Amino acid sequence: MYLYEGGNAIPDSNEVNKEDIAGVVDTAKRELPPALLKNLHTDIGSAGYKAKSGDIDIMVEAIDVIELFKTTDAKDPVKDAKKLLEKFFQDKGIQAKVNGRNVSIGVKYKEQASGLNKLAQVDVMVIHDVGIVAPYHQHGPRGMYADPEFKGAPMFMLINSIGKFLGLKFDAFGAKLMRRDTDEVVARTRKEVAKVLLNPKAKEDDLNSVKSIMNALKNDPDREGKLAQARQDQAKGLISLPEDAHPGTAAWFRKLSDIT
Repeated sequence: MYLYEGGNAIPDSNEVNKEDIAGVVDTAKRELPPALLKNLHTDIGSAGYKAKSGDIDIMVEAIDVIELFKTTDAKDPVKDAKKLLEKFFQDKGIQAKVNGRNVSIGVKYKEQASGLNKLAQVDVMVIHDVGIVAPYHQHGPRGMYADPEFKGAPMFMLINSIGKFLGLKFDAFGAKLMRRDTDEVVARTRKEVAKVLLNPKAKEDDLNSVKSIMNALKNDPDREGKLAQARQDQAKGLISLPEDAHPGTAAWFRKLSDIT
């Protein structure tokens, strides 16, 4: 799955301007149980890097939530822990709703531009191994949103296209590159995954975007095989790949014209 749940879990919430994001996150941190702050990760997704955000994502460690609410022996420890985290917020008078992998909460703030009191939706994402998972979703600190065309979902689609060719699949919210036949995990960190999918000399920043991945595949003898699923996805309008500049193509003539 590529997209965050997001949406309208907090019905009265509104879009948040970029300049208000940091204050909303600071308020959300103050409302969190202190035990969840030790492995808290922010800068998840585009909030704070685009002009407006419908919801703000932060990540906490699932084990911390389980231990806090003592749900280890439950049939589904994470599910029960999220329900108790929801109740924790509700008991404080904060709107809260379990929303997929998230516990969405309503955070009050004063909008800087208007001075009006408003409500933001903050999605507290409860994630196992959050220290490994979060970097896959922290595009903003690496400057990826400086490219107005950047989106996270197509990047993960391209990663899975490459994986499919290699008999692998990738879980973006588990940070697990796995064999498709046995689910055996073969890599987890961005550096490890880059080396398996791209080449032994690949760096983690090669996985930053569709453009960086395509550039890393430029001289790969298996390039077209790795792009096969992505090209099918592109035909369906699900992903946009940088146009190839092979000799004789329109892109090649445009590039030649730019040079001359």
